[in-house]
Amino acid sequence: MQLIEHYLSLQGEGLHSGKPTYFVRFARCNLRCQWCDTSYSFGKGTLVSFNTVTSKIKESRAKFVCLTGGEPLLHTEDCIQLMRHAPQLHFDIETGGSLDIQPFQVKNSSIIMDWKLEHSGMNHKMKQDNLLYLRPEQDLLKFVTDGSSVEKSEILQIIEKTKNRGFQISIQPVFGCEIQPIADWLLSLKNPCLQFNLQLHKLIWAAHPVGI
Repeated sequence: MQLIEHYLSLQGEGLHSGKPTYFVRFARCNLRCQWCDTSYSFGKGTLVSFNTVTSKIKESRAKFVCLTGGEPLLHTEDCIQLMRHAPQLHFDIETGGSLDIQPFQVKNSSIIMDWKLEHSGMNHKMKQDNLLYLRPEQDLLKFVTDGSSVEKSEILQIIEKTKNRGFQISIQPVFGCEIQPIADWLLSLKNPCLQFNLQLHKLIWAAHPVGI
């Protein structure tokens, strides 16, 4: 597997925030988002054996594994092999929303789809059909936003398009921007499917841990 790093940490966001999670960060990404905080993952990474990664996951005793990047959906065979190898674990698959999510929607996975908004510069790359495939109570649609009126409007349009689908929707402020106005706006919507996420790991650690 072509990886940037793999390590045990706390999940900082999404459906399982705060839970001990083993992260497998794949190399390469097909997007170049304005707000990207993992541009170090754009390279070819390091070749790591499947057995090494699965042994480290087992050693960590984590019940959750996060397949992230870069873009893990560029590594279909590796992701599927990991999930099939450990059906007793739950896999969060963090994807940018530009590639087909269906092959990765297995029983022990959740798709965490980071839908790109206007100021990311990549919203034109989003695969619209993916909004139809998100599973109720199992997958998560995530918006990273700066709280601008343009992005709020875009979020509301997508919420309206997907209403009554039953999946959770995360509103996550761009790290470093003012968070209270975004939180107040979310509360004003009175939508039970919405949740507010901060990047917990960035509040705890100044720099990411490196596992390779």
